[in-house]
Amino acid sequence: MTSTTVPNPDPTTVIADIRRRAAAGTLPLTVQILQLLGASMEIEARLAAAEAVFPGITHLTDEKPAALAVFRAERRNIPYGTFTTREVARAFAEARLVRRRTLPAGVTTGWVPDSGDEDACEDLVMFGPGPDDEGTTGIRITVLPVRVDFDPDAEG
Repeated sequence: MTSTTVPNPDPTTVIADIRRRAAAGTLPLTVQILQLLGASMEIEARLAAAEAVFPGITHLTDEKPAALAVFRAERRNIPYGTFTTREVARAFAEARLVRRRTLPAGVTTGWVPDSGDEDACEDLVMFGPGPDDEGTTGIRITVLPVRVDFDPDAEG
């Protein structure tokens, strides 16, 4: 088992070595080893669940934190809900619009971003039925960054 002979070995390598030796039958399965293997499986399952909800959350490093954000659907600054993806926030907001009012025949909706930035806030707008007809709904998706570290010099 080479990983334990190195000063300060990578824990992932140590666990992999233990799993490999346990599977090969060359490691005595003591209570402590079984507990370690069980705990590592539970941690891996929790990390996988966290990654599914917040993509990138398990890849945070000391050098550069991952950019995380949540998306708030709101109407005239009154929050409807906060979601982990833009797509879910849009779907919720569009469903809320349809529940609140009947759209006239020939009217379509679309999302208009504030800028070309991928993290731009968006407004839900109605188009049609005429070529120059456009109306606001007051519904907006606001991007809220989630801070993963403390920076006393950061704005806000």
